[in-house]
Amino acid sequence: GQDVALPGVGADAPLFALPIYNPEAAGRSRAGTMLLVGEDSDDKDAKLIVVSFMASHCKPCLKELPLLQKLHAKYHERGLRIIGVSIDSEPEGQKRMSELIAEHKVTFPVARDQYNFTARRYLGTTVPLPSVFFLDRSGAITFVSRGYDKEISKTLVATLERQLGSPPAGTEAKK
Repeated sequence: GQDVALPGVGADAPLFALPIYNPEAAGRSRAGTMLLVGEDSDDKDAKLIVVSFMASHCKPCLKELPLLQKLHAKYHERGLRIIGVSIDSEPEGQKRMSELIAEHKVTFPVARDQYNFTARRYLGTTVPLPSVFFLDRSGAITFVSRGYDKEISKTLVATLERQLGSPPAGTEAKK
């Protein structure tokens, strides 16, 4: 059963730091909330952290991967930090996840949570996928979506815009 109350909006997000699938592309070897929130953050520009739980066998997650990459490309300079967390525990699932990351040219870190310790702290024992959490600089959860939601891409973009503010005028044109 579900013994532990799962963290919701306003709660402090569970801290984690995990090895990642794509260290070359992401430019780091580990990723996690532990490295981004609070006073010890090694990334002073982080304003909004998105933790997205996924698995290679979850079809909606695979749709979300290119969307997350787009959001990462568009909002990274405005302080968005995305961390994918793959719960694949079997070697073939992990291999598939590596292939998907390469295929979609994912440059945000995708962490390996092969024992699902991190996923369970956020999602409970059933681990509904895909699930997305937004965290602020202090590590407090500001938005939660657990399980599949066909409107998620709209919701994510709207929530991002609301929490990060609109881009400064004229910045879009330069690109």
